[in-house]
Amino acid sequence: MTPKQFFGKVHQDPGEALAKGSREVMASIWAEYLTAILQISADSGRYRILRRQIEDAAGFKEVSENWNTLPLPARGAAWRRLMTAAQEKCESERDRCSRCGECCQSASPTLLLQDLPLFQQEILTWNDVYTLRPEELVSSRAGRVEPLTGERLKLREIPGSRQCWFFQAAHNSCRIYENRPEQCRRQNCWSEPPPPPPPEEDQLLTRQHLFAGVPEIWELIRRHQERCDYGLVARALAEVGAGREEAGEALFEALHFDHYLRRMLIDEWELTPAATELLLGRPVTEFLKGQGVDAILSPEGVFRLEPRQD
Repeated sequence: MTPKQFFGKVHQDPGEALAKGSREVMASIWAEYLTAILQISADSGRYRILRRQIEDAAGFKEVSENWNTLPLPARGAAWRRLMTAAQEKCESERDRCSRCGECCQSASPTLLLQDLPLFQQEILTWNDVYTLRPEELVSSRAGRVEPLTGERLKLREIPGSRQCWFFQAAHNSCRIYENRPEQCRRQNCWSEPPPPPPPEEDQLLTRQHLFAGVPEIWELIRRHQERCDYGLVARALAEVGAGREEAGEALFEALHFDHYLRRMLIDEWELTPAATELLLGRPVTEFLKGQGVDAILSPEGVFRLEPRQD
């Protein structure tokens, strides 16, 4: 059944419309009032959560169900109750996160220096975080695909989505909300300010902050970065494409070193594949996919390159 819509003169005289109108009239005025007082889009997750909380607090369902039979004084009292609940909720939540989850589903946070204690307290583990290395292609805020100029550590996302690893969509909740990263705390979707500038390089948490004090691990990371640098890989790939086959040596060395080092970490150090993506970043094979190339490992343990079939 198609819900009734009200097209009366709400703005000219809402008091008269409320006194004489049906529940559809009241619901239309109520929706307009909420949009005006909350000052956020009715399509946003924050709006939906605050509206539900306001209506629960003010007994909106009962008011709506009984509106057509309510006498005028009771209508006035019910409407004042609704407005008071809206005003109180708006004031109490003005500068607070409503935990709507929209930012959690659009991207996972980049970790900053303030987040180092989350590792020390074992709130974050090696399996929860991955490394983006310089020259890796990422989407900018403007929607352009650009190479990174520096290293980033990010919380993992649910495979096949941009949803943060820690967000539970079924319950609309974050598993580490009370200990969420700094970038999550800086979100301020409710007042719709200009987006904050990206953090400066010296504000970012890096693998060096985590592992420089562990020589065995840090030396492994450093050697891997030298031999599997994405800039080196991209240049070698371009040279191979230009017909300089000798450049393939550096490319295949990076591919094989990256692959077998990860195998060693999994087989001998008993790390998970996810943990290797914190130590080493994402595999070189994944970087090459972004360059339009599939690197395929043969049964003999040797890579070959093929144009990527999208």
